[in-house]
Amino acid sequence: MEFVHTTLLKEPWDVDRRLNAMTLVHSKLLQIRDVAVNEAANATPFHAANAAGTFSYHHGTWALRDQFAGPDWVVDRSEGVEAIRNDKAKIKVAFCNVDLACDEFHIPQPRTKKGAGVERATSGSLFDDLPQIAPKPTGEWQFYYLMVDECGAAELTRPIVKGGTFTDPLERIFLSNGVDDDSGKPLEDTTDTAIEFEPQIARK
Repeated sequence: MEFVHTTLLKEPWDVDRRLNAMTLVHSKLLQIRDVAVNEAANATPFHAANAAGTFSYHHGTWALRDQFAGPDWVVDRSEGVEAIRNDKAKIKVAFCNVDLACDEFHIPQPRTKKGAGVERATSGSLFDDLPQIAPKPTGEWQFYYLMVDECGAAELTRPIVKGGTFTDPLERIFLSNGVDDDSGKPLEDTTDTAIEFEPQIARK
């Protein structure tokens, strides 16, 4: 099996050039991040314990489609994964709450385990612990997650999913460390625990 080194892009010019090639817009991705973080803040002590993550996930997914659905991107629900897809570029993007984003020494982990559909979509790895390299992809489609943590750090990453979690990232594109360039102030973390909720349907 062939392997490739993880690509890490964090310089603004490298990030914007790559996003342009993917027909994505940096500022729109950060607007989606803002929607998700702000909606998580609407959770109160009277809401269910997983409300912050649920609000963030549902509104983050909505904002992703609201910002990009059009000539290039369409809504995609294949394999039971809520995403958008670009048929020409063969790219899919979904939203995900993660524990920590934009730390090159840490692979972001989803706040809830991903299902088998996601594992198939990302071509699950056979290897457990190779953070700097990943199996060379063989599928036609590239699957990315817009990953957002509680502090507002955000990255666009193409992970491999195995056992319900992220491993072996093929590409990581750092979008924001949680500090807005115009204000210089970090986004306020107003949540205690954000748990993403993905309904599971089981046959009787």
